[in-house]
Amino acid sequence: MVELARRPALDGVAEPCRSGRPDGEPGVRLATLDGEGLVALAPRRGLVDDLSARLRAALGVGLPDTGRAIVGEDGAAVLWGGVGQYLALLPSAGLGAAARLEAAIGDAGAATPLAGARTLIKVAGPDAGEALARLLPIDLDPAAFPPGSVAHTLAGHVGVLVWRREDDVVLGCYRSFGVALWHACLAAGRGFGVVT
Repeated sequence: MVELARRPALDGVAEPCRSGRPDGEPGVRLATLDGEGLVALAPRRGLVDDLSARLRAALGVGLPDTGRAIVGEDGAAVLWGGVGQYLALLPSAGLGAAARLEAAIGDAGAATPLAGARTLIKVAGPDAGEALARLLPIDLDPAAFPPGSVAHTLAGHVGVLVWRREDDVVLGCYRSFGVALWHACLAAGRGFGVVT
């Protein structure tokens, strides 16, 4: 049987470069996040509390409130993904994340691997907020959208999940829109100097 090689969505696109302002420190830094440990979670009807308890036992974090994310001590995170939906990111579990979560949650929910189905882009730097204000129609001021906040919105024509962490913002989209989102982030950050 032929084995297919996995290829990241931004392979050959997210190459190291500097664009925009040529002098001084860059204001925006872009990077891709490894989405291998990304898993969609859906509780079974009436078992939301059971699912949260089982996740807490396995990861140290339960299900977050609407519009929020919870990050555990080992870096595992569970994000609100919409009505009745959650996303778990287990960076250290890689492609085994879904199997690990399936074993942990049992019949309380369903775990669907999203490795290769999503593109995750990290936007950081002193001017990241200003750059993203050119791209997203939501207020990313830390007072309005503090660390741990999650929203679903549009970045141009691309539907995105927006997750504010302590030092950066993560944008997630369907893999097929990854290149368009990457180029939109580059364009938004160019006036501040952007590096990848």
